[in-house]
Formats: sequence, structure tokens, C-alpha cells
Amino acid sequence: MRIARSLLAVVVTAGASAAFAQTGPLPEPGSIIRPPALPQAQMRGDGPPPAATQFALQADDPSFWSLISPKAQLVELARGFGLNEGPVWMPDGGQGYVLVSGLLDNVIYKVTPDKTVSVFMDFAGYTGTDPEHSGAQTRSGRSHVLLIGPSCTGRDPQGRLVWCADNDRMVMRLEKDGTRRVLSAGYQGKRFSGPNDISVAPNGAIYLADNDFGLRDAGKSNDKQMSGGVFLIKDGVTTKLIDAADLGGIANGITLSPDGKMLYVSAGFSRMLRYPVKDDGTLGSGAEFTTGPGMGDGMKTDLAGNIYSTNGGGPGMVRVTNPAGKQIGTINLPVYGGEPKRQICATNVAFGGPDGKTLFITACDAVFSLRMYVAGLTPAQLKP
Repeated sequence: MRIARSLLAVVVTAGASAAFAQTGPLPEPGSIIRPPALPQAQMRGDGPPPAATQFALQADDPSFWSLISPKAQLVELARGFGLNEGPVWMPDGGQGYVLVSGLLDNVIYKVTPDKTVSVFMDFAGYTGTDPEHSGAQTRSGRSHVLLIGPSCTGRDPQGRLVWCADNDRMVMRLEKDGTRRVLSAGYQGKRFSGPNDISVAPNGAIYLADNDFGLRDAGKSNDKQMSGGVFLIKDGVTTKLIDAADLGGIANGITLSPDGKMLYVSAGFSRMLRYPVKDDGTLGSGAEFTTGPGMGDGMKTDLAGNIYSTNGGGPGMVRVTNPAGKQIGTINLPVYGGEPKRQICATNVAFGGPDGKTLFITACDAVFSLRMYVAGLTPAQLKP
């Protein structure tokens, strides 16, 4: 989940202007509070609300229309999440449902095809007893909020749910009997800072992007125990594959190619790197794969090898990049205008549905579905 930390500084005018904070001297009665000038309109933070816009598909290359119909309709499955993440498709026989992580609510929601929303798992992101000192701060519309809920979701080859308990700073698995098993809490005796996104290999190995969003003060937290980056969780052993410093930017989105031979990782908010996967699951030397907007958050691949990446902060956009690294199109989500601001961004995607051709998009306040011509890589297609 992309985070935007932004707090207003307050200025007190009493004769001469002076900076004022809660830890400073008390303002004198009659002092005039002068707020800072508002920035330009934006989806995150302060300023006037953005203009309402409609859902739109944009082709940057004619091959985009081989993936989706120009007349495809975006379906809103549910709204009111504030900030969400995930998602993952659960077949559950013929009908199935999608799971969506509630970053603010500390739950994983279940959304059925008839648009019914229910709680699938409570205390999914944080099970501790000190919530007043947990959760990284960010913005949702005008609201200052805390990310205390779960982040990534996925499934292993046996169909079990795997998820990022972000503020517990662990990668978890839901067993068939309903128990929760810790798959990894860190590396070499040090805790993760905030498991954020995963990609599960056909043999069950898990590639994890870890960053600072599980910490109350993010990278400034006194409880940050090691640098983030990319980790491999395999056969009960956690190995660090790439340090955040070597990525050149925050690790967030991560996904395997459909043949499992390449790993794509977002680095910061405008770069994507690609690494060859060795037979033992470790990585070879990586290289910059593509740059530009629309790759700051979660991502997935389709069976043709195209990468669907999200931009994180709004307005919501899903970028489609072909296996050669060329942007071939974008899926532009609607923007709600007016007050109070409702955040519509794009935090992650997942393929699902009975034929694997439905793209689910978590969009902060809402979750959408979109029918595609091409199937995506889903856990049902993983072969151990």
C-alpha cells in the first residue's frame, strides 16, 4: 500500500508569526491561528476535491484491445472501505468470492458475486494489545487514518489463504481447520517492518516485499529492526534476496511471470525491476524493466505475460505493460467529486472468476471487477 504522510503545520500570529506545536509554549489568549496555504487539488490530502471523472480505457498500443473490449464495463462490487488492499479470488466450488483486506478495519472482507459483504477474518492485521501505538499514518480523502489492518492476500497451491498481517509484521497462512500459522516473522532474528505484498510460486515458495507500513512512525520508528526489500519464504526458511537500498526505492508490488522464471518488483513509485528466478528460488542479477506512472503498488500478471500494476495514490490507474516492457494501455478508475472526499485509488489487482478472466481491483474506498478477454494467473492454475 502506498502511503502519503502529510500533517498540517499550524502558525500562530501574535504580533510576529511564530511556529506552534503541541510541545511548544501555550498560545496567548487572542492569538490568531493562520493555517498554511492550501495546495493544488489532489486525491490525497488537502485542497479542494478533484473533479468527478468516469471510468475510461486508454490504449497506448493496439495490442491492448486483444486483452479487453473497448466496451468493457467496470462493475462496483462494494464501497465504504476507506482504504483497502488484497485482493484474492477464492473458488469455493462453482460460484466463488473475492477477499478484500480492510487496511483501516483490521479485517479481511468477503465479497460475493451478488455484492454481499461480510467479515471473513477479524484481527487479521494486528492481534496485539497496544493499538494506540500501532499502525502507520496516512490519508484517506481528508481523513487522517491509521493503517492497522492486513495488506496482501494470496493462495498457496493447496488453496490455503496466505496473507500479510502488516502490523503483526508477519506472513500468515490460514489452515483448513481454521487455525492461523506463522510462515515468517522476519529474518535472522529481526522482525519485518511491514509485509506488504506477496507472490506465490508453483512450489509454494513465497516472494515477499517488505517495507515500513507496519510501523507507527514508518521508517522513523524506534522499532524498525532491519531494512526492507525482497525476501523468499521457502520450506520454513526466510532468505533476504534484495535489500531496499539495492532496489533504489521502496519495495511494494511484486509478481511472478506465468512461467515462474521472472520476478517483477516495483521500486519507488515509477520504476519496475525484473529478476531471473534460479532453480533454487533465489534471484539472478536484475535490471530495470520499465519506468513511468502506474507502478507504485500491487501487481499481477496474465497468462500471456502482461503485467497489471497499480499506482497506489489516486486517481486510480491500472497500467498494463507487455512482456517487452512497453506500456500498452491503462485502466482509469472513476473519481468521485464533491465533499466529503472519498478516496478512489488503485492499490492492487487479482484475477479470478470461474474462467480466470475477471480482474478485481481494490480501489481504496471501493472494489471493482472488470471482464477481460485474457485469463490471469490465479492460484487455481499453479501446479506444484
